Amino acid sequence: MEENHIIDNDGFELDDVRKEPFRKPSIWQVGVLFSFVVIIFLYFGSRLQKWNVNYGLILSEVGLIFLPPVLFLIIFKFDVKKVLRINRPGILNLILTAGIVIFSLPVVGILNLLNFWVIKQIFGKYEVFQAPISTEPWGLFVGVLIIGVLAGICEEILFRGVIQRGLEKFGAAKSILITAVLFGLMHMDFQRFLGTFLIGILLGYLTYKSNSIFSSIFAHFTNNTIAVCLTYVSLKANEFLKKSGVNGVGNIENISNGDIFETFAAMSKIEIIGVIVVYAIIFCFSAVWLYFLIRFFAKHNNKRETKLLRDEKSIPLRHFASFIPGIVFILFIYVLDILRMANVIDLSIVEQIYRTIGLS
Repeated sequence: MEENHIIDNDGFELDDVRKEPFRKPSIWQVGVLFSFVVIIFLYFGSRLQKWNVNYGLILSEVGLIFLPPVLFLIIFKFDVKKVLRINRPGILNLILTAGIVIFSLPVVGILNLLNFWVIKQIFGKYEVFQAPISTEPWGLFVGVLIIGVLAGICEEILFRGVIQRGLEKFGAAKSILITAVLFGLMHMDFQRFLGTFLIGILLGYLTYKSNSIFSSIFAHFTNNTIAVCLTYVSLKANEFLKKSGVNGVGNIENISNGDIFETFAAMSKIEIIGVIVVYAIIFCFSAVWLYFLIRFFAKHNNKRETKLLRDEKSIPLRHFASFIPGIVFILFIYVLDILRMANVIDLSIVEQIYRTIGLS
């Protein structure tokens, strides 16, 4: 059958709708891949990072998250370019993507705050984990390289590249949502699951609408890089305050273990109202811009979007069995963390259990 092609404004080649569909990974295959990556990441990632934080993170991202899906596609002879959606995103898409990420931050922040509040109501506390960023002159560059660039590329290849493709039998919306859930689970932080889940939805949507993996890679890079820069600035400010003999807000303990709800409790009613009003204005302003940017992104990519036909046949539950090992492993880690936070078991017992099953 003759193939016709259309070129859009960004120079993107659009395959004619009559073109036969290409072979995609099956649900069973992406489930095996997910479980395999989870297990090797938990067993070897922590050891690598304990050996050397920076080198360990690099080896973990490249060796344990990036290589498995790439080798999977090559070994089973998939069309790597089509499965991963390796297509030029276009300059306008990248600009819109950056805007979407920036204006999504207050929304993600609200979800994380809600997540923290629920955790605090249950356990009486919540914990904030800080990215391992050095305040040395090279610290910001290394942080952006590892957490921004490498994580953006490696994690997107796995999740939006392969896993989301394999779940497209459910249609676009369900494949994006399920992938976002798996993405949130694998971050091993149930205290910020809601925020990570929303980010996962945005990344999946950007990839699907633009038909380019580079859209989500750039979005992931932008999100992580902003987080790295903010953390670096806060650490440098803390160092300056310490050298100046100033304690309180700038104290590092308050940055890494501070409780925002206790901070609110110490404020007067006028101060609390002021904070709420300011953040409400920021939230509303960001939400409106986020809505219009997403609408414009969707309109701009109408010709790029590949319409997916949902498989109307019921999919046997056994096809999902391959996800079970990875999900069970993650939930086991979560349960131990929950029991520790609830003071049901001590940290020493948790560490002993980890050693018993071979985790570092």
